[in-house]
Amino acid sequence: MKNLRPARSPSRNRLLRLLAKEFQPPLPAYDLFDEFLRRETYDESFCLKLIDVARQERGVSWEIRRLAVLMLEHQILKLPPDNTHDFNLLLTRLNLKQAHGLGRAVVSSVLKEGYSTTEPRRFIAELRRRLERLNRVHDKICGTETPDEALRDFIEASRRDCKLTLARYLFTPEEVVAEILRHVQVTNGVRDLDTTEQPFIRAEAARPFDLLPGFEARILSRLCEDSKIYWVSDDTTSEINSLVEYPATTVVLVVKPPGSDVEFEIKRAGRKGRNALKVVYAHNGYTVPPPHRLDGGSMQWLLRYEAQAAARFAYVYRHAHGEESPLADYVSRANIYSVPVRDAEVQTLTYFTDARVFGSGFRQMRTAMKEAVAAFTDEGYGSLHELPGDLGLTAHFIGHVTPAQAIISGTSSFRLDKLAIYLSCDGPERYFKEGLGVECSKGDARRFADALLEEVLGVYRPPDVSYRSHNRYLAAAFRVAENRARADRIYLSLVRQIAKCWGTLLAVRGNARGESFVARNVGLKSFWHEGEWKVKVVFMDHDALTVAGPEDTNFYAQGVVPNMSLDETYIWGRSSKEQFDASEVGCLRKIYMIGDHLTAETESLWRATLRDAYKRTQHTLLTNPAVRPLFDKLFLERLLDWDALVSGYVRTKQDKTASARWKKEMAKAMVAKGYARSVFDAYLKTAKAHAPFLERNSFLFDDDAAEASENGHGPRKVKS
Repeated sequence: MKNLRPARSPSRNRLLRLLAKEFQPPLPAYDLFDEFLRRETYDESFCLKLIDVARQERGVSWEIRRLAVLMLEHQILKLPPDNTHDFNLLLTRLNLKQAHGLGRAVVSSVLKEGYSTTEPRRFIAELRRRLERLNRVHDKICGTETPDEALRDFIEASRRDCKLTLARYLFTPEEVVAEILRHVQVTNGVRDLDTTEQPFIRAEAARPFDLLPGFEARILSRLCEDSKIYWVSDDTTSEINSLVEYPATTVVLVVKPPGSDVEFEIKRAGRKGRNALKVVYAHNGYTVPPPHRLDGGSMQWLLRYEAQAAARFAYVYRHAHGEESPLADYVSRANIYSVPVRDAEVQTLTYFTDARVFGSGFRQMRTAMKEAVAAFTDEGYGSLHELPGDLGLTAHFIGHVTPAQAIISGTSSFRLDKLAIYLSCDGPERYFKEGLGVECSKGDARRFADALLEEVLGVYRPPDVSYRSHNRYLAAAFRVAENRARADRIYLSLVRQIAKCWGTLLAVRGNARGESFVARNVGLKSFWHEGEWKVKVVFMDHDALTVAGPEDTNFYAQGVVPNMSLDETYIWGRSSKEQFDASEVGCLRKIYMIGDHLTAETESLWRATLRDAYKRTQHTLLTNPAVRPLFDKLFLERLLDWDALVSGYVRTKQDKTASARWKKEMAKAMVAKGYARSVFDAYLKTAKAHAPFLERNSFLFDDDAAEASENGHGPRKVKS
């Protein structure tokens, strides 16, 4: 007990007053803090007590258990790395070692968690490095004299389950799922089984369960079992990094398990308020796209499409590059059987048909439903046999939309557009006042800035300045040398990741019509890998993602190239400053405060990565026996023909004589290969219409295509 400071009543009274505002009741937290703040050095008995408190399932609230976890981490950081005896005891108590002893390896499951080793000494070093991520909180704790604001920082950090590294070893998956369910509403659903799905797509959906650490895999499995439908409740928070988050301006639920860098998304989870689901046909004078007519929910056929397109792309990407794709994984789908209404659940037919159940706005909803059903029919979605009356209209609508929900693994709630806004001068007002509906203090705004910077930088050192304004604080943060260097490095890494993804999509003659690349559907995620914090980009929402399939025998350039160009607009926004500012790269420049010093390096890196991804993927399609069956044989034989045409067009367009000669020879070569002359004409017309886009990316369509033709993969080489 030598390291225990004597109690001082003024500090005790101050602490109790502060905790009374943060915890109800405050005494359990006070008892922990009273011991915690009076310990100057590592205390084994106190650590063992904290482990017991954190594991106690009954009689201790979730927030007190989380508080005990963060205190335990603080204590461990006081332990010298070479004190292997105490570390071995702690690792054994945390079930990270099966038996005490320096010669005993750490359990191998930590490798899936992002650690690089099971050798005890090296693992201890990596564990400490991971715990040190919250040094911005730990370093401010100075015993009983700790300032109130530092205590608030500590308390707020303890409430962010995903930031508590050791929580995954102290909470069970079953407890975590039970806590998740406390923050949502649950109704019954029916598992959606698509009998037309190819086997490899089902395998892709199962893949995350094998790749995830056991803790996350068990949580995900329990969320998926029984095909339950999860809905936002009025009590679900929109605070970032919550265990269950309903991000502002979205209709999804995000789950961030304790001590984890993995995120799950429940898409979609309804609107807050009386009506979780609504029907919308027009908004602000414009008709909404078909997927948005069921407001708050998803359409079954569209979820099936997204899952298949994403799985197809992920499969090709992995075989081309030897790593997992940056697309989130669709792991489960369920059809919605009932909707929550006033603490009960009502079948969807009754919900949309009975005015007493739906409540206010019923007449407007029914008008929108009638308009939506007529539009679906006009758009060729088909229709049911004539069904009279109100129930018939509802049946028609549900037949078109078939309300459903998907669970997705590997998402990120930190979307680029939101990050760019939150890291601007208006950030605190947009998050606190508009998003959460609360006022914020300077302390709240500073904690918000720290959390954002920690996410986008992976590891972050706060500036040694007082928070006076958001702009000044962020500018000071990026002036910290290690933050600045890390920001530049991560920015370039993210540009490389985007180029690799888009280059792969271009190679399979795919596009997303902008949807997968618009900033609101692209997120950043910090993750723990090989014992280090890194940052990756995640592409989400693939309802327009198109990848060539076994039914495609040709590349339909006239329909696809405009959408490829649109994807580029959302990635780069090269046409105007306004477009660039809203683009992925534009948002990244704002998020990381990138200056002109990286412009040339960014362009060079982009071109080199895009070309490499494009060529690697084409080579994979043409040579890999695991990938070739996904495509039509004729499609693969003609894969490089478009490249050869674009290369020749760009090369000769400035010379009328050379261009005329090239056109004649190219048309002859394509016809000899089985193309109709009209296809060549359509290709040429497309090339002319989108010449600026193709010229910008002409480094992709080089003589490799012509050379490949000599091996039977393209038209013969045409002289220009």
